[in-house]
Amino acid sequence: MLVRNLPIMFLLVTGWGCANLVAAQTAEAENASTLGESEWPMEQVETRDGRRFEGLVESQDEYWLRMIRIFRPPGRPMYLVVQPIEKADIARTERLEPDRREALRRRIHEFRHRAVVEAGRMDAVRLSLVQRDGTHFHRYRGRWFDLESTADETTTRRIVVRADQVFTAYRQLMPPRVDAPRPLRLVILQSMTEYRDFLARLGLHFDNPACYLQKPNLVVVGSDLARHATTLSRISSRHEQLRQELEQLEQALPERLATRGAQLRQQGHARSQVARLLLIERRKIEAQIAEKQRELARYDRENARTFEEIGRRMFARLYHEAFHAYLENYVYPSNQYEVPLWLNEGLAVLFSGGLLESDSFRVDAPNREALEWLRTDLRSDSPLPLSELLVLEPHAFLLVDNLTATAQRNYVYSWGLAYYLAFEKRLLDAPALTRFVTRSDGASSIDRFETLVGMPLSEFESEWRAYMMELR
Repeated sequence: MLVRNLPIMFLLVTGWGCANLVAAQTAEAENASTLGESEWPMEQVETRDGRRFEGLVESQDEYWLRMIRIFRPPGRPMYLVVQPIEKADIARTERLEPDRREALRRRIHEFRHRAVVEAGRMDAVRLSLVQRDGTHFHRYRGRWFDLESTADETTTRRIVVRADQVFTAYRQLMPPRVDAPRPLRLVILQSMTEYRDFLARLGLHFDNPACYLQKPNLVVVGSDLARHATTLSRISSRHEQLRQELEQLEQALPERLATRGAQLRQQGHARSQVARLLLIERRKIEAQIAEKQRELARYDRENARTFEEIGRRMFARLYHEAFHAYLENYVYPSNQYEVPLWLNEGLAVLFSGGLLESDSFRVDAPNREALEWLRTDLRSDSPLPLSELLVLEPHAFLLVDNLTATAQRNYVYSWGLAYYLAFEKRLLDAPALTRFVTRSDGASSIDRFETLVGMPLSEFESEWRAYMMELR
């Protein structure tokens, strides 16, 4: 929510609506990486009876073709199915160029091993420890943002990886136009008590669980991670123990083989017999290493699922508020442009409900809860006219204790309009949008919007409503 004219600083605030509108989607987001295209390049196989399969041709022999089929249902996590197809039944096969095929193969590999991939990215994050106002923070310095967190080191690493993924998503949907004049800082606090104390030191007092403060260029997010600190610590300790055991097995392999070889030679075994017995020993140790790797991979998946449950609301808040900050810092700074509140908030809700899959952060899948809410309202006797949405003032998104029905309605309509402009009209990276948000020369909000979409508002509204009612 955008609140103007505060005596201390300008706020963009997230509340009940942002977390709850996306709860259904974020509950299903299981895997990690960065945005990528909304649509994946895929190979196609068409059979003689008219069926069409899309995905990656994994292998083929004289009789069979095996395809990894890729399913990306709207608003749901992606999944894979290995489909054998008789070559005699195939009418047509469309293959990708080698470089695009390799990119698709890599995406599938990362999806299948997403927990391990995320763990590797976490290991690459460089953190330092700082103290401020008696509180210790893990600090990360990056290209697009700096991040500080009071959570434990492992949790902070995961937060950094996810934040980096969503910033990549921002850049691909709305490419940066300017360089930030100063560093953008994200602060993640592991309890709401820490959050309120942090804001109190800035002279602020409100109940919203997250905010973007423009003047200090600061996103602050509260969470309940502290409540789950014991669980997260136990997960982290077991994970580290498994990694150490695996490293010890791998490092000890050459020495164990050398020692065993020396023993066998001292016992008078022939060279050929020593080689055979050492091969058996090597395979036994390698089997232990492989089992430990599988155990670590299973633990990575369990770790990711547990953290997903614990951190779901916190990430929704972070993605929402960080979008406001990204828009201000890298796309349309408010001292040069005038982004309407409905567009700012609608896009923030869009990103806060994104789905992570392979190397994609999907925001093209419609938010199920927001969509059903919007459809219900559009079917009512008095749906919100777009002419009113386009001129909403900051108080229309204001949160007092809890999100009012009116404010939630405004969030939902803003999301629906932003989604339509992004994925049906493809206007988010268009010169027309830049002209639309450029400070006006007296033209009304409705006149400017009609110029953006190239038609009268009444005609646009009719098309938009029909689209939202039919969206799947």
